[in-house]
Formats: sequence, C-alpha cells, structure tokens
Amino acid sequence: MKPSKDTLKKIPRGFYCYEGDYVCPFWSSRKDLPEQENGYCSHLKQSDWDINEENGDMKWTRRDGTPAGTTKAHEIGMSLLWDQVKMCGLNEPTDEELKEHYSV
Repeated sequence: MKPSKDTLKKIPRGFYCYEGDYVCPFWSSRKDLPEQENGYCSHLKQSDWDINEENGDMKWTRRDGTPAGTTKAHEIGMSLLWDQVKMCGLNEPTDEELKEHYSV
C-alpha cells in the first residue's frame, strides 16, 4: 500500500528515523521488549522483535560454501529500529542523490 502524502511529510529524509532534532512520529521504543529489540514503528506496525522473529533462524555458510552454523531468531538482531535506523524505506536518498553526495 502506497503511503499518503501526509504520511510521507512526517517521515524524515535519509536512512534514519530522525533528521537533526526531529524524530519520526511513527518511531518509539517499547519497554516490554529486550534492549536492541525494542524499537517500534507504528507506520509498519512492527517492532525489532517482530522483524527478527520473521527472519527466523539463519543458516550461515563460509566463503567456500561449507556450513558455519545456525543463529536463532533473537541471537543476532536483523532489525535496527532500536537504533533509529529506518526499516520502512520511505524518503531514503535516491541512487542519484547518493552518487552526487559521495562523488569524488
């Protein structure tokens, strides 16, 4: 579902849930979840915990393709909402903006 213009206006530009002193009104922290899994986005209606649960167990392989083990869903968090890193993907820089900003 495409977000409304009003929703897009509220979400900061960039890769984070904040821009300067402005914090996205959809971002919050849940006290009932463990540290580093307690970020919450009301726009997505998901927390780090939910996203990590969806990713489930992860099987790791070495560069040569041999098995390196399995990580349980909450051993290594895949979501970074707790650190105010966007998971919605909205208002992120375009490839052109990134090239312009980082060109040497």
